Amino acid sequence: MATTTSTGKAKCFKCDKDKVVYLCEGCSQKFCLTDLTEHHKNHGIELDKIITDCDAFQQKLIEQQVDQNQRVLIQQIDEWEKDSINKIKQTAE
Repeated sequence: MATTTSTGKAKCFKCDKDKVVYLCEGCSQKFCLTDLTEHHKNHGIELDKIITDCDAFQQKLIEQQVDQNQRVLIQQIDEWEKDSINKIKQTAE
């Protein structure tokens, strides 16, 4: 998460009031302590959403890989079945 440094009194980016403000080094905006706390909290929420989306994407990739492996196995079983039927027919003749 971005760090902050006090810059003295100035206008807060969010509430537009003259207060002691802190510079968010992540976005370079100045916030009063109240708004800075909310600003950082919102970034935490956004980061959690990104992490959740990333986890869901990774899970989908894993599922697709498993599905592909199952398809290959099913194809192998189908080939074995055809070969077995042909061998049985040849033996019966």
